[in-house]
Amino acid sequence: MKHSFWKTLASSLGYLAIAVVCLIRWNMHDPWQRIDRFAGGYFILRLIGSLHSIISSLGVFRSRQLREEWWSLHSDRTWTRWVMLLMALDLVVFLDYGHGQFTPWLAQPLLQIAGVVLYAIVTVWQIWTDEYLAHYFSRNGQSLLPMNRGPYRFVRHPRYASAIAGKAAMALIFASLFGWLLMLAWGMLLLNKIALEEKHLRNLFGSNYESYAQTTARVIPGIY
Repeated sequence: MKHSFWKTLASSLGYLAIAVVCLIRWNMHDPWQRIDRFAGGYFILRLIGSLHSIISSLGVFRSRQLREEWWSLHSDRTWTRWVMLLMALDLVVFLDYGHGQFTPWLAQPLLQIAGVVLYAIVTVWQIWTDEYLAHYFSRNGQSLLPMNRGPYRFVRHPRYASAIAGKAAMALIFASLFGWLLMLAWGMLLLNKIALEEKHLRNLFGSNYESYAQTTARVIPGIY
């Protein structure tokens, strides 16, 4: 458990460090210029969300089976590879903001502030979701009922919903057309993941999950 915790923590902090490095203008008079209030707000919120997610999952990491359930590896073994690829492509957004600014007309302070506010909401939503997930997975034995409390009262996949919204916030904050394209790529990946995971959940919970699905949206309350 300790090994998994430290490995996950190192990976999360390492990725954030690389993202910050992508913004630094090494040969400029002011190399830290692009680490502004918008980028700073994003990184602070992302660090808070990442640390909370890792800490809240400590109780789940006591077994490989629960660890795979927590990270949803049971429904799609190729999931990690696709996530790693898209995370690598996300770094282009930081490089663009720090050096290229391919779409400077998107760099509107009001839009960037809206992005930070949206990402703050995403962070709170993610923390709320992780708290309920940690409690659910920490129970002894396997529940016969799907999670239907907290954010799961509103959508069946609140973590994936927050991930998509988080990518939209990122595109706004870093004024990136490429960020919006990546949001679409992440959306397609996550919607496909949801379809696979729901098959697993239906096999796991049977009619209980069917009843839950009939009264709760997938990712957007009242819409989808």
